[in-house]
Amino acid sequence: MKMYRWLGSTFPGNRRQFLTISVGFLFLLSPVKAQEKSISIPFGEGYKYKLSQLWLERNNIPLQEDEVDTPERKSPSRAFFSSLILPGTGEAYVGEKTQSKIFLAIEVVAWGLVVANMINVNMRQDDYKNFAVQHAFVERSGKGDQYWIDIGKFDRIFEYNEQRIRERDIDALYPENRFWYWNWDNTENRFFYDSKRIETREIEQNRLYFFAAIALNHLVSAINALRLANSYNRKIDELSLKFNIDYNPMYNQFSFSLQKSF
Repeated sequence: MKMYRWLGSTFPGNRRQFLTISVGFLFLLSPVKAQEKSISIPFGEGYKYKLSQLWLERNNIPLQEDEVDTPERKSPSRAFFSSLILPGTGEAYVGEKTQSKIFLAIEVVAWGLVVANMINVNMRQDDYKNFAVQHAFVERSGKGDQYWIDIGKFDRIFEYNEQRIRERDIDALYPENRFWYWNWDNTENRFFYDSKRIETREIEQNRLYFFAAIALNHLVSAINALRLANSYNRKIDELSLKFNIDYNPMYNQFSFSLQKSF
């Protein structure tokens, strides 16, 4: 009451009413002496400002803690050896899903070609060996690779042995019995047999290119995974340097900070 009379004597009329309202408004906005929590709201990459909990509550804004965790660094050695063992796994570890699928697809296709080559070679070997059984009267079981080469060079076992004797290569002679015997019905069939055997051998040698592609895919994927891991870690180091702007509207104050994470 005393303050109101003092205001009345000092500020008569409308001025007194205006000042009374102003003092009351300032009293309502006076700071509360209590420890307040704050919330971090990002408004740009690496920047954020803070609003006081009391200000948020007065403006009916729900308080939600926004905690941004710094991503973990990736191990370059783990990425390298993972892809070296199985291409694509190192890329997946770093987070590069697309590249991971590409290297893994190459691996699957290359091994698929190896398996297909093996099946194709086995089928062709069966074909030309069966052909020899029908036209050279050989027994198929128990023969080594050299035998199937030799029967394609001579019409009869006797011609082969005579040639080895002339060359004094006694150790290469075949016993002239039923187990080692061969005798082509005509030379044309022998030529056909030998061409199929050579063609099959060339197809089998293509398998080396597939194995080389597999080895190269492992090496390239491992180096790529190592590169991606190092690049990822450099980005993490850049993001760990944060510039913060803190603002409290209650006191109309700004504060700035530069933070480096280790």
